[in-house]
Amino acid sequence: MLFKMNRAQTKKELSHANLKPVKHRGQNFLVSEEIIEKIISEAKIKKGEIILEVGPGTGNLTKALLDAGAVVLAIEKDEKLIEILKSEIRISKSETNPKIQIINEDILKFDEAKIKKPYRIIANIPYYLTGHLIQKFLLSRNKPAEMIIMVQKEVGERISAKPPKMNFFSSLVQYLAEAEILFPVKKEKFWPQPKVDSVILKLIPHQRLTSLRSYARETFGFGDIKNREFIEFLKIVFKQPRQTLFNNLRRGGVKNSEEIIDQLDLPKNVRGQCLNIEQLKMLFELSSNYKNQIPNLK
Repeated sequence: MLFKMNRAQTKKELSHANLKPVKHRGQNFLVSEEIIEKIISEAKIKKGEIILEVGPGTGNLTKALLDAGAVVLAIEKDEKLIEILKSEIRISKSETNPKIQIINEDILKFDEAKIKKPYRIIANIPYYLTGHLIQKFLLSRNKPAEMIIMVQKEVGERISAKPPKMNFFSSLVQYLAEAEILFPVKKEKFWPQPKVDSVILKLIPHQRLTSLRSYARETFGFGDIKNREFIEFLKIVFKQPRQTLFNNLRRGGVKNSEEIIDQLDLPKNVRGQCLNIEQLKMLFELSSNYKNQIPNLK
């Protein structure tokens, strides 16, 4: 019953504002009370903690975050939706008067360094932003303590993949964070209804990774590693998924690739997607001088 009420209410709010969901902005509004309650339950919000919400839309999740005691920093790109959000927050204010700051900005241009206290991200993000948003915050110097975000089911499964289904993006994300799918979300829980199901994905960034350079120095004992070099290394490993790891490394310019694979005690016909994140770290370590072997990296 609450699910239908939320759907009807969302339609009514947009209609009164003479608005329609914008497809290219990924405006599929979460209208399930059940799913919102599950998100809040999983989040275990502490009173007064800062929650960054990306794309609050009409405020269905925002109101629940506030009611749970969070201090919400809501980043919304659509200026017209902000008026609806402000109206909804006024209606839902409780006696405790929880705090909220609403910013009209593109999240990819938002400077998270402005957040001076520890924070988490909890959001039903626009799906077209998923890859860029995850990389932005995992590579940030001011990382969130945790990210609980709605993503397409296929994307969530790809990010949290295990061998033999590893890929470039899953390897990069798992290098920078712990990744876990919390629960599935059916497409019927949104309005307008998308074509695919979703999942709630939890990412816990490795806070010590202020950069791959410092991580390499702490873990491997050498400090001349830059973010882009590790990313380029993963691109080499996964460039042609049907090719063996040896062939991809050799074609990528890693001259001692056969020796490296032998040191890791891997089959010579192994493919990149069959390596777990720890093996990929070791592969990168054993290629510590590959900077001199790959001409394109300087």
